[in-house]
Amino acid sequence: MAPLTLFFPLLVSVLSLNEVVIANPIAKLSPGLSPRTSSNLKISAKTLKASRAPSEDKVTDAHLTLRRVASKSHSFSYVRSARNILATGSAPLTAVESGQSFDVQIQFADTTPVSVIVDSGSSDTWLAQSGFQCVDENGDSQAESACNFGPLFNGTFEDGQVANENFNIEYGDGEALNGVLGYEDVTVAGITVPHQEVALVNYAFWEGDGVSSGLLGLAFPALTSAFAGNDPANDNTTDNIEYSPIFTSMVNQSLLDAPEFSLAIERAPSAGGYIAFGGLPNISFTQDFTSTPIDIVNLVDEPNDATQYSFYTIVPSGFSFEGAGDVRAHRTAWHETFSNRESQITTIVDSGTTLVYLPDEIAEAVNALFEPSAVYLEDEGAFFADCQATAPTFGVNINGTTFNVNAADLLLQSEVDPETGLCLTGVQAGGEGPFILGDVFLQNVVAVYDVGAAEMRFAPHENY
Repeated sequence: MAPLTLFFPLLVSVLSLNEVVIANPIAKLSPGLSPRTSSNLKISAKTLKASRAPSEDKVTDAHLTLRRVASKSHSFSYVRSARNILATGSAPLTAVESGQSFDVQIQFADTTPVSVIVDSGSSDTWLAQSGFQCVDENGDSQAESACNFGPLFNGTFEDGQVANENFNIEYGDGEALNGVLGYEDVTVAGITVPHQEVALVNYAFWEGDGVSSGLLGLAFPALTSAFAGNDPANDNTTDNIEYSPIFTSMVNQSLLDAPEFSLAIERAPSAGGYIAFGGLPNISFTQDFTSTPIDIVNLVDEPNDATQYSFYTIVPSGFSFEGAGDVRAHRTAWHETFSNRESQITTIVDSGTTLVYLPDEIAEAVNALFEPSAVYLEDEGAFFADCQATAPTFGVNINGTTFNVNAADLLLQSEVDPETGLCLTGVQAGGEGPFILGDVFLQNVVAVYDVGAAEMRFAPHENY
């Protein structure tokens, strides 16, 4: 029987709130670090407005190889925070995934290139500085090696330090950093951004991978983490000083052919895939793109109303699998965030999340189609199937085009439950949300983030 595509509207009830606020304390792990700690978090949605027509999709030489690293995903730590906000019972799927990170090489001035984590949801670019103070979760000093950074930056700012400002950030998993800001010529993918404002970290609670020396933030100026004064303890989270982060600088200084970046995540045994700035990576695929608008979902501190993290989101037209026409998904707390999408499933597109998370009824239907059927393991909070099971046909429909997910991505042979010997499946129940298209999906497309046109474009890249 050919698979059917489940199109929307499909939700059985309608709510009309445009934000969710719920008490959700986040422990401040290091008292001397970031004050970005609140008694509440809020999820809010914002429409991204186009500033120009869509860019022509052209291959660029400005691309880098992505490498998977054994590092926690910062985006997924914020996804987990969002889940905890929305959960009405037990938070779904916190045991089986910590997400995954990718790193690339960048260079400050004429120093030796170093590896940094790529993060599309935060804005700052920073390196750990030689001689920094490493602390534990209680703020107590420990050996530098305990923070497990890669090679440390041995120097100061080539173009001078920013006077009377400090760098102060805390990520969703509690890792936190302080430092100083200054100006460097930064080279990424062969593009040199002159006099770019960056940070050097001199105080850190960090759980690194032993390879990455810092982070490359690709989000917006509103999320930069500069504050007035030299003492982070006096920072007010509502008074961050916005500056132009590196991707914004590339666009504003006309260093790119187009105001976009693109990702081609590839499944193992590939090292990780490619990221390109201003165009497409030079890989083999059919450039048959489908576009869809992108909105921004923010995680915001309450009562300070300071944005902590941002996600790119889209609204898929539907999902394709056998029996899809008989499935009806219930309305969840995640949908309450989107008053203008009363019967649609807004979905985060996140390379830092491994799996695909969908409304429970859809995930249950897809997992029942494995031969033999997948089973839900309560201890793991996830669906698992026989590692030799036949995966169903499953696809994501975006604006009328269905992007199939390869069977190899629907059954994760590397994630085996030790008690049952079963393998984790790629489509999981998202509970109350958020719903996510993670790497299980992204490993089957080339994804273009055209922020100038406020849209994402996808082309099939399933077989390689």
